[in-house]
Amino acid sequence: MQKIITEKIGEKVIVLVQGSVDATDARLSRRISSPQENGRKLYVWIDCSSMQGIKTHGLCHFINQLLLMKSYGVQIILLNANTKQRQVFSALQLEHLFTFVPDFEKAYQLVQASS
Repeated sequence: MQKIITEKIGEKVIVLVQGSVDATDARLSRRISSPQENGRKLYVWIDCSSMQGIKTHGLCHFINQLLLMKSYGVQIILLNANTKQRQVFSALQLEHLFTFVPDFEKAYQLVQASS
């Protein structure tokens, strides 16, 4: 099951995704496109500790969905990624495209500090 929570911090919009990540899902697509149309900076936080999609569709599908969101200009922050998940991003030389943070507190600090 996919859980999506949206929060606004000034001109920034944060979309937290827990569960399955599927950027083609209508609910997630609407939340990605809406802030972009209003000129707001959009962050998608993905809680990797609860990623059911990785277990059912595999890591390659998960990474494909992340790259699809990146193509929309979304800033992606991966929370709670385990060592194996990070090693896959490193092996594929994709770690520079995403921001990895250990917890929600660090993610909030990162968003608040960005311009």
